[in-house]
Amino acid sequence: MHPHQDPSGTWERLAVDFFRERMLSDDALFPCIFGVDAVRRGTLRYSFIPAGEQRVATLASALREFTAIAESLGIRTSLVCFFDFEPGVDSLEEYRQHFWSLLAEVQANDVSEWPEGISDDPQESTWEFSFNSTPMFVVANTPHHHQRRSRYSEYFTVTFQPRFVFDDLKAGTPTGDRARNVIRRRLREYDAVEQTPLLGSFGEPGNMEWTQYFLDDENQPIDTSRGCPMAHARRSLADSPHA
Repeated sequence: MHPHQDPSGTWERLAVDFFRERMLSDDALFPCIFGVDAVRRGTLRYSFIPAGEQRVATLASALREFTAIAESLGIRTSLVCFFDFEPGVDSLEEYRQHFWSLLAEVQANDVSEWPEGISDDPQESTWEFSFNSTPMFVVANTPHHHQRRSRYSEYFTVTFQPRFVFDDLKAGTPTGDRARNVIRRRLREYDAVEQTPLLGSFGEPGNMEWTQYFLDDENQPIDTSRGCPMAHARRSLADSPHA
């Protein structure tokens, strides 16, 4: 049994309670001020993804429903997906592989048009994960992020932030620069590891959004020349005899 599994079977309630407690803590201020604000405003949407063969289909359905209504929820919204414990996935590296495989499988089954203005090359600074014609910045949290506390969660959690929530927070604008300063100051206080050198801004020369989706726990260098792991995962899916 997962160490945080409720014997009564209500893991979903536990996941939300843990999440809200962390986001709204007055003792350890969570770095993402906009995420905290969204929790307070009630503009986040939550989804609970089961283990097993329905994992990808359930995630795809949640993304489809959320992207259809996201703009109506205002500029401070995201879809927070909590995942039930998956047997055989129990280390940071296993979660990393699982994360990229999930994104690859979900996107491989998306028949919508690629969004205008978003590159389809992950090595470009204007690429973003997209589903149902909606570009979204993606954040992964796992039970194995111990030093990078801002990426810790009792349950594997993936948050999808629509690109439009950043429209008023662009780099070089007073509002955007102030927000970045506050968030990065809080990160320094919240995490027990130095701020990742991978932080960048969408469209900034040299920035690759995918490198910020799944951060490690120790700032180990990554080889970006090999490309986005999601592309490798998609090729593996295509080569699979069961694909």
